Amino acid sequence: MDYLEFDSHESAEGVRSFEAMASVNEARWPALQAELTQVLAWCHAWGRAHGAPEPLALDDGGEWDVDLQVTREWSEPMATHYEPQRADLRLQPSGGTYSRWVATLVVSGHEAFATDFSVQFLGE
Repeated sequence: MDYLEFDSHESAEGVRSFEAMASVNEARWPALQAELTQVLAWCHAWGRAHGAPEPLALDDGGEWDVDLQVTREWSEPMATHYEPQRADLRLQPSGGTYSRWVATLVVSGHEAFATDFSVQFLGE
């Protein structure tokens, strides 16, 4: 993984969650999208192999669950000029726009899923 770096957390109930967030520019979005697809495909394949083909909230009896949020942010870079004698900050729009993609992925599961996910994506 070049963009998704997972942090792992375990609840008191033994559920393990893996969280990753990535923010990339327009040119790198296809690579991030490929990584997200790789993780989701692995989760679904694991589910099919273990009788849980679809994500389901763990509180509702699911073995694994996933939450993916993707946003596209637009911004306009500004040229800045600070005048120290007057304590004046001036902003000048650049006339262009800039796009970033932000993806947040949370994958959760019980022990068997969490162990296999850790081996696959965290090298544990």
